[in-house]
Amino acid sequence: MIQDYLTPLPAKVLPNKNTLSANQWGKIVTAYTAGSKLPTNFKGIKMAIVGVQEDRNGNSFCHLAPDAIRKELYTFYNWETNFKLADLGNITAGNTQKDTYFALSKVVAHLLAQGVIPIILGGTHDITYAQMQGHAEVEQQTSVVVFDEKIDLFTHPSTPDNLLSADTFLYPLLTQQPNLSGFTQIGYQRYLTDPEMVNTLEKLHFECFTLGEIRDHIEDVEPLVRHAQLVSIDMSCIKLTDAPAALALSANGFWSEEACRIARYIGLSDHVTSIGFYQFDPTQHDTRQLTARLVASMIWFFAEGVMNRKHELPDESNKRDYLKYIVNFKDPDHEIAFYKSKKTGRWWMNVPTIKTTANKQTGVLTPCSYSDYETACNDIIPDRWMKAFLRLNN
Repeated sequence: MIQDYLTPLPAKVLPNKNTLSANQWGKIVTAYTAGSKLPTNFKGIKMAIVGVQEDRNGNSFCHLAPDAIRKELYTFYNWETNFKLADLGNITAGNTQKDTYFALSKVVAHLLAQGVIPIILGGTHDITYAQMQGHAEVEQQTSVVVFDEKIDLFTHPSTPDNLLSADTFLYPLLTQQPNLSGFTQIGYQRYLTDPEMVNTLEKLHFECFTLGEIRDHIEDVEPLVRHAQLVSIDMSCIKLTDAPAALALSANGFWSEEACRIARYIGLSDHVTSIGFYQFDPTQHDTRQLTARLVASMIWFFAEGVMNRKHELPDESNKRDYLKYIVNFKDPDHEIAFYKSKKTGRWWMNVPTIKTTANKQTGVLTPCSYSDYETACNDIIPDRWMKAFLRLNN
């Protein structure tokens, strides 16, 4: 059972409930503490916080981050009706790094099977690999989105082959997970990234977007995360001035307002079933716990998004809720069907898959943006459509 992997929260982490109002998170949360039992009935609970105190290959004190974030988060106010939250305490570092990974994978798999979204507080970024292993236990296919200032496909001679670090975890995640159905890297900075890493992702028909591409059109993050199941956020993708205790400091990055907007987009996705926040060392210079408060704010906006999900997808049963647009290209053999939700204004496009056994063509609805529709109207096949087509028919 998952209680074998979890350590209850010390009393000093949670605020005194007698000092809180009825609407503050600290009053609402069902927390696993030394004086209580681990929650086993998740009825009505959509999200559960899990801290992971693992940072052995990061040369940092990221193991202190989960409790630092909680201290800020539980002072926030809830605005949503029927909001329930569980805090399952921390996974302490095991005898080996693999032990920690195993523990998290089991906790994540258990929560996913219960229909509960794990909110993982790291810890270093390599914990994403264990997050993915948990998905692999219960999902046939998993699409992953990573926010990071660089692409973690590095290899370090000093790192043993059987260990991962925050810079090296992507390679085994991309190559050893048979159920990986998609991967998107968002917010990388070109001067921190070897172009061969971008080439590698593109050869696999995965998507990767620079910080500049996303900041110019921040709303394009929404379709990128809409069909993801797993989201991993390295806090180093945030600007130094807004996240001064992120592990890899950068003069460039997302502003805090953009980070919170992105977190809400992730929450609104009907498919996202886990999210992790990594690479935050609270012992670094952090004026008034600014970074901890930012992570807590992103969790708050993520939760607000989850509570406002629309659970929509165009199909034959709800035609009245969508507008369908057929874009015909000059080449008479090509057309793309687009769908727009009347309720939210969100867009999808049909990407055909070739069924060789039946010798007939079917399609997969893929999230897109209005700009993809405009591109198609200009007789240009959108890059997102092409990459999805190649990935689905590879």
